[in-house]
Amino acid sequence: MQKLIKDFDIPNKKIETWKFTDLKKIFEKNIFEPLSTSIKNESIKSNVDTNVEKNIFFDPNINFVIFENGFVKKINIQSKNLEIKPTKIASKKQIIDQKNFSRNDSLLEINETFLNDNLLIKIKKGTKLKEPISIFYYNSEKKNYLINNRINVIAEKDTEAVINEIFISNNKAIYWNNVHSYICLEQNSKLEHYKIQLEGDSSIHSSSSSVNCNSSSIYNNFIFSIGGSLSRIEVNSSINSSDINFNIKGLYLAKTNQHHDITTVMQHKHPESKSNQHIKGILQKNSSGVFQGKVIVSQDAQKTDAFQFNQNLLLSESAEANAKPELEIYADDVKCSHGATTGELDEQMLFYLRSRGLNKEEAQKVLIEGFINELFDEIKNSELKKKLLLTSKKNFFK
Repeated sequence: MQKLIKDFDIPNKKIETWKFTDLKKIFEKNIFEPLSTSIKNESIKSNVDTNVEKNIFFDPNINFVIFENGFVKKINIQSKNLEIKPTKIASKKQIIDQKNFSRNDSLLEINETFLNDNLLIKIKKGTKLKEPISIFYYNSEKKNYLINNRINVIAEKDTEAVINEIFISNNKAIYWNNVHSYICLEQNSKLEHYKIQLEGDSSIHSSSSSVNCNSSSIYNNFIFSIGGSLSRIEVNSSINSSDINFNIKGLYLAKTNQHHDITTVMQHKHPESKSNQHIKGILQKNSSGVFQGKVIVSQDAQKTDAFQFNQNLLLSESAEANAKPELEIYADDVKCSHGATTGELDEQMLFYLRSRGLNKEEAQKVLIEGFINELFDEIKNSELKKKLLLTSKKNFFK
């Protein structure tokens, strides 16, 4: 008998890892129906490319994939030794060892049960891609649809690549986007991974990246979340060898009544590996933000170096920030630390800037941009950095 969405327990605050984000509450007002293949046939006739081409992050001269309403619309491959194709492989067992990742909620099961399209990306051995791979998820349906996609990435030995995931939509679209990625980094591979969430105000976003890291691999992740009424982005790592470097930088900009959640789990299983997390949030009126970061260091993972830091800037008395950094350490020779700060704009700095001729709004913008730029300054791609700054100003300061 085919399962229905009502057969699943939607995550709620009774689950420890969801204590600050109540997805089930959304279902009290909205019933999201899984997107059917009949919608796929309708979407083929529409002109999605125009909508994506207008996006500031689109470049027709690089490798890209376009999803429309849950289904692959177009694949463009410019680089050699790169494979991108839809696949019927639904099980993560065939790419990533299942025991390395576990969940205590239903999101992955929902994704597998109602999977729309599943994509395989393989960077072949010894390849250093000169052009990035951009994946666009564009949604335009106005009804309450549930969209499920799966992205499987294999970076073979001695490879380097950049992957950009960009989530956009028609602002009138009402949907729940449930997207999960599985990434396998083989020996001496390096991946720069940008997740840019710009969805419409009526959307719900839940996504995760489960990253399996092997010897001497490097994973650099940048999360930029500004869209949706509720957004939860997860990163789960399995650090399976020594000399692995795993880095996450993240920024959420919570507009009025929005809720943003970034949740991470770092699993250090072998000696002499590193992880670094720095997450920032800016919150406007009646908005809320969450950072949950858990670092697990196994008994054999001596000489682990792990750091996590969360900073939140409240622009209203009605804004709320929740931070839950955790260290679970079973080794005795490690360097692990965490920290969290939450505060308002510095009144003395505002006074100083206003004394230099800026009005109140201009002075606030200067301080907010300074708070943001600390993270953006670490982005090596100057063109991408510029586009992220422009997107921040266009969507958050209007």
